[in-house]
Amino acid sequence: MYIYKMTGKLINIPEIFPPQLDKFLGFPTIFTFIVIFQGCFGGNGILHTPERITKLTSHPLARFLFVSAIAYTATSNMETALFTTVVFFVILYLLRTKEERKKYKGQYL
Repeated sequence: MYIYKMTGKLINIPEIFPPQLDKFLGFPTIFTFIVIFQGCFGGNGILHTPERITKLTSHPLARFLFVSAIAYTATSNMETALFTTVVFFVILYLLRTKEERKKYKGQYL
């Protein structure tokens, strides 16, 4: 308990990365990107999504709201969450190849 009071940490793990990295990753927009990415692409922890949720996510607005909710958990600020979600989808669009863009025929959300 004494170590926690001194350093604010339960276990004093040596720092490997420069402290600027934690500061950068802690910026609300950057942290929100990390949470969105993890929420959308990390783990796939549930193998079978309930059919009602699958039907709901067939609408682009519902998908946007789900990703915004993931972003909101990162920042607790609705404006930052919505802004970062839009930027996230723009980045995904820019990362797609021409073939992928043709395949999705204008449906990107």
